[in-house]
Amino acid sequence: MSFFDETKNFGLTVIAAGLMMVLSAILWLTDGLTVPPVGVLIGGLLLAVFGLGAYQGETMLNIGSLFDEGVTSKFGLVVGFVILIGIVEFLQGIFSMHPESIVIGVVFVLFGTLMKLKISPVLNNVIWAVLLIAFLAGIILEFYALFKVLDGEALEVLFSVLKTVAYLIMYIMLFTFMLSPEVKKRMSL
Repeated sequence: MSFFDETKNFGLTVIAAGLMMVLSAILWLTDGLTVPPVGVLIGGLLLAVFGLGAYQGETMLNIGSLFDEGVTSKFGLVVGFVILIGIVEFLQGIFSMHPESIVIGVVFVLFGTLMKLKISPVLNNVIWAVLLIAFLAGIILEFYALFKVLDGEALEVLFSVLKTVAYLIMYIMLFTFMLSPEVKKRMSL
């Protein structure tokens, strides 16, 4: 099994991304910014807890039967992550007053919820295609971000590079999970 196919490795990557978000938010708070980093701080903590659950193979953020697939299945990881990233985007949008982040967050939570329901195969296919494109766009944007983060103070650049690499690996893994037979079967493909 390759690194990108292992759900425990996905958990490690999400933990790293979450911790880098938390450390970046703390660094921003020490620089005098108060409102925008709050959403990043909360989002980073949520990601770290989700990643820890994925690494340990147990759901640590359980809301009813929403994550009943568990975090050891690729489908369960994708659903859980899509909902979690929706919540993180929504919170960041609220704290930073960005309505587009709020809308993106709501759409991701809706997609994650619909993935769990018995809906039409056509709608499942549409959601699968949109998420596949979103994860591919994430890969492309993180590659681009690697070249942009090299401007700033050394500690800030280090956190930014580590966070960007973690996000890049995370999106590559999500993209490969979406192409796995397990997820494709659950999404009526």
